[in-house]
Amino acid sequence: MCRSLICVVIFFPFLFFSCARKDTAVTGELLVAEHTPASVPVALPVAKPIAILQAGEFPLWFKITPDGPVLIESIRDTVFSEAFIPWPLATHIRFILASGGDLLMAANQSGIIRFSPRRETPGTDAVTGIGLYFIPGSEFWRQYTVGAFFLFEEKPFALLYRNDRFFNTDTPVPDPRQWAFNQLSALPENFPVPALDAFPPEDGWNIDSLFLNGGFWYYRAVNRTAAMPVIRMHRTGDFSREGETVSVGVFQNSAWPEPFFAAPETLQNLFAAAFPEDGEGVAVTVVSPEFPGTRSFSNGRDNKKTFSSFYSYTFPVPTSHSLLPTPHSLFFIATDSSGAGMYVQAGTVPPVRGFSLPSLPEGFIYTGIGVAGDTVFAAWEEQAGYSIGSAGFTAMLLSALIR
Repeated sequence: MCRSLICVVIFFPFLFFSCARKDTAVTGELLVAEHTPASVPVALPVAKPIAILQAGEFPLWFKITPDGPVLIESIRDTVFSEAFIPWPLATHIRFILASGGDLLMAANQSGIIRFSPRRETPGTDAVTGIGLYFIPGSEFWRQYTVGAFFLFEEKPFALLYRNDRFFNTDTPVPDPRQWAFNQLSALPENFPVPALDAFPPEDGWNIDSLFLNGGFWYYRAVNRTAAMPVIRMHRTGDFSREGETVSVGVFQNSAWPEPFFAAPETLQNLFAAAFPEDGEGVAVTVVSPEFPGTRSFSNGRDNKKTFSSFYSYTFPVPTSHSLLPTPHSLFFIATDSSGAGMYVQAGTVPPVRGFSLPSLPEGFIYTGIGVAGDTVFAAWEEQAGYSIGSAGFTAMLLSALIR
């Protein structure tokens, strides 16, 4: 590869999954480790990276397939390379989540991708690369849509649901529907979430909406086994307890972005620097290790321009680069769908600097952004109306992006 002197991807061939690999899962069979009490020792397969990423000045491009991420030479190679499929059944990055120093992506129809900084000496800040892990969802995932991605009891959970809005299907609701991902295990684990388990899938309950707003998780449970569908709307501030009923109006209003003033004060200050009061209306989705899931904020004005962003209190890599944060500083990085972005760091002059992600072909957009170690990851997809063709992510050094 012509970029090999600048950016390096070290693959472990016996672990790398690509679309050419024959899937060992039996169609419809769920590959999942059953949750057992802590007192019962269970030996699960240990997760191993499929690659070690060492990004450089030029971007690394990955395409998402049902069998995991595949390195490609150029984003141009993906134009019209896949049939357009309605988004609930298309392979693409649905959600991004931050946990500690790791960044995770929930890939619809595929599985979970994790980026984990590798340190030369445990306990130090020196990063030698980013471990790329893939935990497959198996054929079971391909019948459903990833509806949410959240942290509960320090574990990342993906919620599956049957999308009845787009398809009339005889497929049963997913059981189990919530999948926990132990960061040391190569298999997902069926783990209870009491608030959601109050609507058991074996009784026909489908959780078709789950989102975070104002410290509460709002969720909708639908049961279509009877002649008339039964719909319940609830919220909870703690997944370990059953939620409380909310009205349709409260549920619908909570689906709107939170006001800027509802954000933590430190994030409000970064918003103020990035989006002046006399500027246009904006809506921002925020991924952060400070949040158990994605949160959305807005300055309340009309004609909103939308941004995907990542926010963190700390930056795990020491650097002499004058524009990059030092450990324990605040930073905020955001991009619109075209890749036009801004980087905000507390305590710098000027506090806001613009940047551009690598250009995409016509019909492609960026859908999310995050940081792990010294590397920026941005999700992209090819769109046509409500359908998606190719999808994946790109990776490049933060110091190469922010100059």
